[in-house]
Amino acid sequence: MKLTQVTAALILGLALGTPAAQAEDEVLLPLAPELKQLEDLYTVEVVLFKQKVPAYAEEAWPTDLPAIDFTAARLPIPNDGMPLSAHEELAKSDYALTNEASRLTRQGYEVLYHNSWLEQFSPYSKTTLMLVDPFGAFEGTVRIERQRFLHVYPEVNLYTATGAEEPGSVIRLMESRRMRSKEIHYIDHPVMGMLVLFRPVKDAS
Repeated sequence: MKLTQVTAALILGLALGTPAAQAEDEVLLPLAPELKQLEDLYTVEVVLFKQKVPAYAEEAWPTDLPAIDFTAARLPIPNDGMPLSAHEELAKSDYALTNEASRLTRQGYEVLYHNSWLEQFSPYSKTTLMLVDPFGAFEGTVRIERQRFLHVYPEVNLYTATGAEEPGSVIRLMESRRMRSKEIHYIDHPVMGMLVLFRPVKDAS
């Protein structure tokens, strides 16, 4: 593992790339009737956070970044308290990374985004989630493709203000990572970090 991954493991109490303590073989959740017989259902959970001492000045950040493509991106459907539909957010009580997000906050990291939702990943399917901060601090997408493994492609802009008279910087996290379900994965960056967890789902009824 990289040094930063070791550091993250110590901070979060995680064995990165190993089965998550919270991740059962299958998560039992109440599903809408149209989903009860479907295969390849997963929860997706994403925690985006800012490093404690972001390396704004130490890095030469590109200034000519192409615009992020939001054409195929969508927001998760807000949870309505009913059995889950495809693309719907989980109730917060069903999140698996709540303790990790709380530990990040206690350690002085700023959690920018934490969400979990339901998706079907049939073989060779793909979906793109839109990440948007209502206060304009960040925006981006997370594209997920199902091949032999789950492949995750985050592309997130963080907007930083460097002073009252400075326009600030646009710092982009752009990665590609192959992932397995039931493992907590850490995506490293000098300014940001991201935790991603997939859990297989079965109907609770």
